[in-house]
Amino acid sequence: MPMQVTKIDRLVYRLCLGYHWLGRAMPLKAWLGMGRRLGALAYRYDRAHRRIVHRNLHLAYGDAKDGAAIRRLARRNFEQWGMIAQELALLKQRPAWLSTHLKAVIAVEGREHLDAVHQEGRPVILIGAHFGNWEFAHLYYAQHIHRLNFIVRRIDNPLLEKLRRSYNAALGVNILYKERGLRDAIKKIRAGEDLVIFADQKANVKEGIPCRFFGHRTSTLSIAPALAQKFGAALVPMFMVRRGDTMRHRLIFGPQLPLIEQNRRIDIETLTQRQNDLIEGFIRQYPDHWLWLHRKWKTEFPEMYR
Repeated sequence: MPMQVTKIDRLVYRLCLGYHWLGRAMPLKAWLGMGRRLGALAYRYDRAHRRIVHRNLHLAYGDAKDGAAIRRLARRNFEQWGMIAQELALLKQRPAWLSTHLKAVIAVEGREHLDAVHQEGRPVILIGAHFGNWEFAHLYYAQHIHRLNFIVRRIDNPLLEKLRRSYNAALGVNILYKERGLRDAIKKIRAGEDLVIFADQKANVKEGIPCRFFGHRTSTLSIAPALAQKFGAALVPMFMVRRGDTMRHRLIFGPQLPLIEQNRRIDIETLTQRQNDLIEGFIRQYPDHWLWLHRKWKTEFPEMYR
C-alpha cells in the first residue's frame, strides 16, 4: 500500500534536490571539505548523539583509550560521516555519469576472491556493515562486478524512497524491503544473484544469536551464515575505506569464510561469531569508519543510553 505524501515530505524532498544542485555547482574537493566541517560542527553541538558515540567507544575500547583519545576518535567519526553525507547528496545523477565517477574514485582490492566463487557458478552473500560509504560500494559492485540485491528499511519520506530506488535500479542494485526481504532474498539466491547483508546492528533476543563484539555480549543476526549453509552460497567480506580525507576510496574484498572444517559443516553459532570477529577487525583498523551512532548494546546494557 503506497504511503501518503505529506507537505513536510514534499518540502524535505525539494530541499534535498536543492542541496544536490548546490553540490553539483561546487568542486568535489571543496564539497567534501564542507562535509568534514559540518561533521565537526555536529560533533560540537549535537550533544545527544555525541554522548552515544562516546559511550559506545568507552565500552568497546575500555582502558585502551583515554578520554582525550576517545574524543579525538569521535570527532573524526563525525567528520567522516559528514563527508559521506555530502557524497550521498550527489547520487541523483545521470546513471552513465555516476557509473564513470564511481569507477574513477574507487580502487578494488581482493577481486580474485569474488572471481573464484563466480567461476564456480555459486552466488555470493557479501558480509557488509554500516561502514564507510557502503552506498558507493553497492552501486560500484552492481555496475562493474555483478547484479546485487540489498535488504533495507524504507525511508519514511516516500519521495526520497522513490529517488533512492531509481538511482539504485539504474545501476543494477535491486532493493528488497524488510517486510518480506528474506523471502525475496531466497528467491534471488536460488536464481544465482548476489546479496549483501549487514549484521552489525543490534538484534532483539528472538532474532539473534548471543555472540561477543568488542569483548561484550550482544545479540547478532545469523541470516548470512544460515542462508550460505542452506543454499551453498559463499560468504565474502566487502568493506569500503576512504583514502585519508580525499574523494578516493578502496573497495576491499576478503577471502570467503569457510563453511566446512575437517569435513564437517561449521555450526551457525560459530559462523555468526566469526562474522562478528570479521566486522570488528575492520572497525579496529579504521575505527572512524563505523556508525558508532547506533545503540549497538541497547539490549544487553540499556543503562548505557539513558
